[in-house]
Amino acid sequence: MAVVGIAAAALCVGFGPTAAAVAPARSGLPGLPRTHTADDARQRVIDRAKTWNPGTPQRVPYDQGKYHNGYHTDCSGYASMALGLNPPGLNTVALASSAVSSPIAMSDLLPGDLVIDATGDNNTRHVVIFESWANPARTSYWAYEQRGGYGTDHRVLTYGLKPGSEFHAYRPRVLGGGGDPGSGGKYWVDTFANAIGYREPNTDDPQGTLNKGTNYVYCRVWGAEVRNGNQFNHWWLRTDLDRTNPGKNGRGAYVSAYYLAKWGNDEAKDNAGRDIPNC
Repeated sequence: MAVVGIAAAALCVGFGPTAAAVAPARSGLPGLPRTHTADDARQRVIDRAKTWNPGTPQRVPYDQGKYHNGYHTDCSGYASMALGLNPPGLNTVALASSAVSSPIAMSDLLPGDLVIDATGDNNTRHVVIFESWANPARTSYWAYEQRGGYGTDHRVLTYGLKPGSEFHAYRPRVLGGGGDPGSGGKYWVDTFANAIGYREPNTDDPQGTLNKGTNYVYCRVWGAEVRNGNQFNHWWLRTDLDRTNPGKNGRGAYVSAYYLAKWGNDEAKDNAGRDIPNC
């Protein structure tokens, strides 16, 4: 790119440490430490989901017309609360929109991501919060949901895993998603070295390499800090990589704005000096 429940009950209507990334520094110093900013954001989603006491006698009852701490007590209100969105929360269709999340493969689900059926009407649409895979074969997963006829629950589900399912996986913007990377404009930047691109705005899962030179990016996301001495950046740039690792995805990957040649700490601007828009 460089120029150079297992069973469908009543629906709602309405990870271990890895090695640090090694990146060249402007000063020639080796290695950059990794942080857990993105992991912390995912844990906060799960922690908020637990506050409605899923699967206990104290769970929040399901009711489209009622509220709990300002949020609708339906599936989308519950998901909105867990994501930290403003009350009373968004509906299921809005949660699946490019303004709030981006589609991902079911196999790419991580804690805090959503599995959504946004089709049909308010009697069939539903959203659940992914927590973890229930088995090594990934044929089911643990999820949090606010479901009709019961209320807040934590159980094993298979939504989205069967052929033809109307459920699909989404990554919320607050966790690094934000629409189709090919649908927006491109912003040109100069990078001072080859940069590793990652699946999310942290150093957990390398996808490939962005070559040194003039490159386009789509948008920026605040994520894990990349630091070397006094030089650091929390911004990550969504882009398409020049080289993709085997079995990985180089489209819409994240490269640290640390690599921008023209700008300083916690800056993410294009070559014309304009702030790159948020994803």
